[in-house]
Amino acid sequence: MKMISNAFAFAFFFGFCHVIFAQKSTVIGIKEAPPFAFKDSKGEWVGITVDLWKEIQGEQNAKFLPQEMALDKLLIGIERGEIETGLGAISIIYDREKKLDFSIPYFETGLALAVRIESEGNVSNYIDTLGKVIKALIPWILLLLVVGVLIWFLEKKINEDQFHKPLGEGIGSGIWWACVTMTTVGYGDKTPKSFFGRIIAVGWMFSGIILISSLTATITTSMTIDRLYDQIASLDDLKKQKTGAIESTSAVDLLQDNGITHGTFPTLNEGLAALSNGKINVLIHDEPIMKHVIAQKYSGMLQVLDIVMDKQLYAFPVQDNAIILEQINLGIIKAIESGKVESLIQRYLHE
Repeated sequence: MKMISNAFAFAFFFGFCHVIFAQKSTVIGIKEAPPFAFKDSKGEWVGITVDLWKEIQGEQNAKFLPQEMALDKLLIGIERGEIETGLGAISIIYDREKKLDFSIPYFETGLALAVRIESEGNVSNYIDTLGKVIKALIPWILLLLVVGVLIWFLEKKINEDQFHKPLGEGIGSGIWWACVTMTTVGYGDKTPKSFFGRIIAVGWMFSGIILISSLTATITTSMTIDRLYDQIASLDDLKKQKTGAIESTSAVDLLQDNGITHGTFPTLNEGLAALSNGKINVLIHDEPIMKHVIAQKYSGMLQVLDIVMDKQLYAFPVQDNAIILEQINLGIIKAIESGKVESLIQRYLHE
């Protein structure tokens, strides 16, 4: 008789808790993070996390009161008990875990890097390179004119057959000699014979070697500067780049912990726009979210590198409430075992 009473009491308590969880008017904070939480063409909230939450609640209580907000305000709202949980690819990190409880993870990913796509062979790239080369050549061209005139002046009497006396032809011959000497071509059709002329020639020859080396370096740098992102293999490599992240995300914490200077943006769209416009060189954010937005809005302009910088686990944050947390965990486990989670991932990430 006692066992029956205890069983009845337990069943009543569990049923009561379930009813409270199921029938309570649930206020949920939502942080837009497609494809985990976003509005469809009808203005309804959908996505991996949103649909999973509806699955956990059950069909009879799939409706909830969504309240869109920034991530930091969302987490504060949960901590204060103003909202029950948050939807929108919220990762488990140490600082958050100290203040909130998290459900078991339902998705595992990592932080990735987005960069601009630079088209090789693009006409604008060649024009930019040409402009840099011309700019580097200007001082050398001026020096070439000075050397050409000086050689003509020194050689016009001693070496009359090669450096003609008439002003125009003589200076032209001097500049021609300076050009072939500077470029180390050395045709030998004109050579200085005076003592001072040969001293200038020796100095100009060595100057030509320096010029060609610096010019080659300028061209090589201009042609390869946009490929420097291929060399990004670790967080330390970001110290050499203009890096950006989204406010209040785990990416900011990661950059700060590693002493990497960075800029922050209120939303992912603003960060991607800054990357596209050249204000930053690299944007670090959650891989699946960034890939989804780039595919939708920046296809052919931006790309996500195949580098995962930090492991991220997405889960539902809640206040210190063991009953609600257990209900959510049971719902996630059931959705995983039934294949619902995998189905949602396939639907939204690979559609």
